[in-house]
Amino acid sequence: MNRNQAKILGSLLTVCGMTAVANAQSQQVLFFENFDDIALGQNVEEGIDTGTGGVMDNVWTPDFPAGWAVDFNLPGIGVTEWQGGNIANGEWWNLTCGDQDRSDFVLLSEGGLARGGVAIADGDEWDDYDANGLDPDSQGEMDTMMTTPVIDLSNVTENSVNISFFSSWRPEDSQTAVLEVRFDGGSWEEVLRWTSDNTDPNFHDNNTNEIVDIAIANPSGASGMEVRFSYLGTDDWWWAIDSVQVSGEVTGSAGNAPGYSFIQADVFNETGRPVIQLSEAVGADDYTVVLAKDAEFSDVRQSSTADASGDYMIPGIPNGIYWVKAIANNGDGSRDSENAIRIVVDNPIAIDFNGDGLFEETLGERIALDLKDDGTQFDNVAGNFFDVSIFLQGFNAGCP
Repeated sequence: MNRNQAKILGSLLTVCGMTAVANAQSQQVLFFENFDDIALGQNVEEGIDTGTGGVMDNVWTPDFPAGWAVDFNLPGIGVTEWQGGNIANGEWWNLTCGDQDRSDFVLLSEGGLARGGVAIADGDEWDDYDANGLDPDSQGEMDTMMTTPVIDLSNVTENSVNISFFSSWRPEDSQTAVLEVRFDGGSWEEVLRWTSDNTDPNFHDNNTNEIVDIAIANPSGASGMEVRFSYLGTDDWWWAIDSVQVSGEVTGSAGNAPGYSFIQADVFNETGRPVIQLSEAVGADDYTVVLAKDAEFSDVRQSSTADASGDYMIPGIPNGIYWVKAIANNGDGSRDSENAIRIVVDNPIAIDFNGDGLFEETLGERIALDLKDDGTQFDNVAGNFFDVSIFLQGFNAGCP
């Protein structure tokens, strides 16, 4: 297993472990935000006065989704794109900033979790330039807060709320990340604190691609909750988040699509019925598994339904290279899996008499092999002959 496969599998196992508990409690999604529906515009300083790439379209915005609030203590100071929390296309963020391990989070090829828009607090890039000639961190530390809209907790069982999100944290020097919640406009309660000080009990080491999962003790009778992400830092480095999901045990329906999910599979499959692994999406009733010949899924070759997460055997498909994704469904909507994978189907036999997708055990299937290669090896040479009498003996005996 290579480094990238290990990172993807690690993320998948984390999700599976988290959602197995959630499902046992009949969790439903109360709030979900992946920052992908926000219109991104041109960059104005990053990539022009600092960084690389020049002016590009659809890469950055200071505007968050409706209902979010963003606070920043030093308005007008530092690189415009990184003054406080901002949303940027993850691949552009990586490109213009010169990577520095940002690719771990935003590139699929590196096993990154994030897709499309990402909410970013980047003290490293913020300090690189100021239009007024100031040294940004000489004016103070970058202090920013990103707060969700009020999340409806009507009919949510007490002590059942869960917050999860994708996170990229690279600490150095003096850096702090804090996650807080409050109910019905009350006092903020800290539920997570990370620092860059390795002598601090709250020290969180470098982890540029992880899923954070936190149980919340929501009080009985609370009708609403807000979540606040805070970052304090200077020149090094960042905290970025994506796919913020809040779930809880609900009486009735929460009225939301399922949460996020992942898929995993072997790349090479010597069977016409490959098995994939589906992580469980909070609130999903079933999953649509889609195979296409292209990464954009414009040339779909098969669509089938998995009734549950876990191992799923894809119905028989011809040899070839396919892209696979899963769509989690419930009565309120659907959500694509966070990743799509590419698989190779190289089935050595064209016939599967017993329908198990394996082709190598039974008499009839061994004879089917001989239809393709003369009984010596799986060479797939066209025009090979086989002994008709042996075939008829097997057929008349009852091929399994």
